[in-house]
Amino acid sequence: DTTGAPEDPPVETYPVGEDGCHVIYAQDILPTFELTLAPAIWQQLQDEWNAGQAHYADDTYDLKPYHSVAEFRYEDTVITNASIRLRGNAQYWETLPNDKMQFQIAFHEQDPEGRFMGIRRLALDAATGNLHFLRERLALAIMRDVGIRAPCSNNARLVVNGEYYGLFTNTEKVDETFLERTMEDPTGDLWKRAHWTLKTNKDTATTERLNALIAANTTEELAQYYDIVDALVLYAAEAVIPNSDGPWAGGLNGYYYDDPYRGKFMLLPWDLDGAFERFKDGSSGPFPLDPDPVTWERVTSHGRPFYDLALDDPDYFDLYIAFIGEITHDHYQPDAVLETIDEWSAQIEQAVLEDTNKPWTNDDYYTALDDLRNFVLHHYDFLESWLECWQDGGENDTHGHCHN
Repeated sequence: DTTGAPEDPPVETYPVGEDGCHVIYAQDILPTFELTLAPAIWQQLQDEWNAGQAHYADDTYDLKPYHSVAEFRYEDTVITNASIRLRGNAQYWETLPNDKMQFQIAFHEQDPEGRFMGIRRLALDAATGNLHFLRERLALAIMRDVGIRAPCSNNARLVVNGEYYGLFTNTEKVDETFLERTMEDPTGDLWKRAHWTLKTNKDTATTERLNALIAANTTEELAQYYDIVDALVLYAAEAVIPNSDGPWAGGLNGYYYDDPYRGKFMLLPWDLDGAFERFKDGSSGPFPLDPDPVTWERVTSHGRPFYDLALDDPDYFDLYIAFIGEITHDHYQPDAVLETIDEWSAQIEQAVLEDTNKPWTNDDYYTALDDLRNFVLHHYDFLESWLECWQDGGENDTHGHCHN
């Protein structure tokens, strides 16, 4: 007779830490994911990577098909129906062994209800410019500290068929699960800026509201569909960090969520591996050391109409400058940022040194880490100097430059 016996506690299918992130992205762990793949599938992934550059512009060629994973293992968790595919921009894939493959692991591809600790997908990134493995992790941490709804990220080791393949940035996907974690109402339409690709509600969504947003010609029209204040915080954070591939710079990395709760689109960050010390050119170079937080735009810009319309309004312009000052002083203090860099680099150092598939040397790794530390110090000084004019009563000269 079990009458009166206590019920088993509910299974926690999506465990989160004190920072609100899923525990697999906790900053004090370095998870190891183990994959068992059929030799033919492992070879096929390598062949697809090697063919990527030749086919990246061919819309009829499937660059990143999913393949079955015989076994996915993390500690005591074993999943036998996961799938794996390549990820990243195939235009920049160098033939192996001159590059390192990047992967997405899906747990819902074969079974729509499939999950790993509540997660649908893992994204393992190893961008060749991110030699110290900390760009995206650090940039997203700053954004979350600011209060931006940004993905969580740490680093992770990957073992394939019993052999250590390498270290990766382990970043939360912006998907249905992310919306459930971060949004008051997660049922809205999610659009990826690159090609305006719909990611949720594919059977029910229309382009009506998105087209109205894109067609906005005035700040007033934009405000009907776009959470401008929320977006200004993100633009300011990208300017402070800075990030070369996001909406502030005229890049395509980012998501737009049509939020039913607010009735407006919200801008969400994504793919920040082009941040920090990527800016190291001279003043006339494509990524200058000191990009102006208002006026700088990448040479290969795809345009930034929402940014331009927002800053056309003097009140929004002043608010944007204020956000830059607040983020610089409250969330980009060099001592705190450098302490984080030192803590995380110590955590991953051995995994970096043992990663023989990374297409750079261990000396390159240490040099890049020094470059990151030096950049943070220099950029904070630049921002402080740049802010002086605005904080001393300077005004916009109508071109985005401060005039006293």
